[in-house]
Amino acid sequence: MSSIFAKYRWLPHSLIFLLAIGLRLINLAGRALWYDEAFAVLFAEKGLSAMLYGTLTPVVGGAADIHPLLYYSTLNVWMHFFGESAFTVRLLSVVFGVATVALIYLLAKSLFDERTGLVAALITAIAPFHVQYSQETRMYALLGLLLMSATWCFIKSWHDESQVAQKSLWMNWRYWLGFGLFAGLAMYTQQLAAFYLVAIGLVPFVTRRKGQIIGLIVGAITAIVVYLPWLVNLPGQLQKVQSYYWLDKPTIATPLLTIRSFLSVNLDFPSPASMIAFFGGLFVILLLVVQVLMFIRQPKNRTQREPILFVLWLAMIPPLVMWVVSQIQPVYLERSLLPSALMLYVALAWLFMRSGMPKLVVGIIAALGLVLVGIGLYYQYTIATFPNSPFQVAENYIAQNWQVGDVVVHQNKLTALPGIYYQRDLPQYFIGDKPGSSDDTLALPTQKALNIMADACVQAATHQGKRVWWMVFAQAEAQYKVANRPEFEQAVAWLNEHYTVTSTQQFNDLNVVLYSDAHGDLGGACQP
Repeated sequence: MSSIFAKYRWLPHSLIFLLAIGLRLINLAGRALWYDEAFAVLFAEKGLSAMLYGTLTPVVGGAADIHPLLYYSTLNVWMHFFGESAFTVRLLSVVFGVATVALIYLLAKSLFDERTGLVAALITAIAPFHVQYSQETRMYALLGLLLMSATWCFIKSWHDESQVAQKSLWMNWRYWLGFGLFAGLAMYTQQLAAFYLVAIGLVPFVTRRKGQIIGLIVGAITAIVVYLPWLVNLPGQLQKVQSYYWLDKPTIATPLLTIRSFLSVNLDFPSPASMIAFFGGLFVILLLVVQVLMFIRQPKNRTQREPILFVLWLAMIPPLVMWVVSQIQPVYLERSLLPSALMLYVALAWLFMRSGMPKLVVGIIAALGLVLVGIGLYYQYTIATFPNSPFQVAENYIAQNWQVGDVVVHQNKLTALPGIYYQRDLPQYFIGDKPGSSDDTLALPTQKALNIMADACVQAATHQGKRVWWMVFAQAEAQYKVANRPEFEQAVAWLNEHYTVTSTQQFNDLNVVLYSDAHGDLGGACQP
């Protein structure tokens, strides 16, 4: 029997790998690209020179944009070979996500053992939160892959420190150089990686390993050298965050909601599913913490404490530090915490395989985990409302009913960029954000790089079209009223005054109103 297992030991690895691929390919192109994804495609296709201009050009309040360009540059090369369909642009993140599953196996195996590595890979393969960002045309799957690569190098140098012989000393330093390389690349991907890197950088000081501190210094110098060309631009981008950033200050409940996202999915989905995910996630985390405390208190487990504490540290400290910093400058972004979620999956693998829990309890927690996975995957695959409203369906409807002289006017950029992505040939315009507001994030240099310019008001955005297709989220009117902002009512009032409503079509939470029979003076200055 043992010879059979030895012969087919590759089988569980292959099945987990295939499962990871399959779950990340389901409905990959079925959901519409949302604003951030459409921006990524439209921006990356312009090339490096345009992206540098659209990111680093100084504007009031700092640089034009806040994101470094490693992901966008990679996407540009990818699209050059594979095209720009929704499937292919998301496929790049699938590749990063599946590679991360394999890396989590190596990481957990290095920390614990083969079986724990397999379970950690399995949990990552089916985790809806990781599936979500492995299906999105954004930088977060790449961020997870790079920071897990840095973590694996850190672990290898950590383990080798007490074992390394003089003849293999170079291998130990090679891991530290690798750590610095991946850390620098992670900063080129998303600068919120700094929270994770600070947490891992504190580990040698907490554990008081002098050799590791020296190695960390080598890694840090390597990371700085790698990141140095972009580091000079960091002050301008930080000033942009301080002046214009759309995030609100997180509340005391925010970390609890993050747990729900880590164990299900980072979407707004209805009750009772959301409540099940919320309380189920809290229960799992509470059990994990209690079990870790019980484990480390037992003298016989003294030599096994460090790995699980290391994993928990990286799962918990980055979100907590980000939450604290966000009380001063809001930067708390759940999707940027994906690396901490990945370390949480490793901790859950330890809980199942090495914590010493009774098998009955293991079975109950596994069943609860599958419920959370089922809830998260269901909503991930089926979401067809904000932010993934059916833009392609709405744009196809407009194209099928198009007449010469028509224009599409988007109430804001959130519908405009997905609309432009799905119908490149239609004349489409949008009303710009209120200058200085928290949602004023698409700076003028970025608009120029995209070659997509905002209009100051609806009368400018119509470009004196004979008919106007007005595209707006169904909830926009109520949101503007709550914010006590008159722009929405002013735009609709002007359209009603100068056109006649011919038809209204609703595509889930996306409204398309056709205005025809233009009359009166369609020009004029924008209202203050």
